[in-house]
Amino acid sequence: MSAATTAKIHHICLSIKDLEASLLFYDRVMPLMGWNERRSKKSTAYSNGAYEIYLEKSKESDKPFYRYGIGLQHIAFNAPSRDAVDHLYQSLQEINAAVTGPPKEYPQYHEHYYAVFFKDPSGIQLEFCYTQGFRF
Repeated sequence: MSAATTAKIHHICLSIKDLEASLLFYDRVMPLMGWNERRSKKSTAYSNGAYEIYLEKSKESDKPFYRYGIGLQHIAFNAPSRDAVDHLYQSLQEINAAVTGPPKEYPQYHEHYYAVFFKDPSGIQLEFCYTQGFRF
């Protein structure tokens, strides 16, 4: 495969414990990170114009999310600025979301790496990070 034909991620689907609680959470959080809601009779997704993240009720909702088990470890969203990270943090506090790492610089990841870490209602670890000068 040449660089021009490198496969990109099309979508991610998250199996969640409680659809109603997750929709309340994601409906509030995703727009703050630049993602729009797309809902149909069959599914709920959030899109940033290039990628989609779907929510689906887990068939095994009695088993908790384990971050270090096989499968998804966490999802990191790219923030446009440090202010955007701080704004999301304020909103997370307003909805009593589980913040696992407050907004600050995390130099162990990258120089000028500024992020907030938090969990969704199913316990899935999420991150919103601004990396000044970092290019993919």
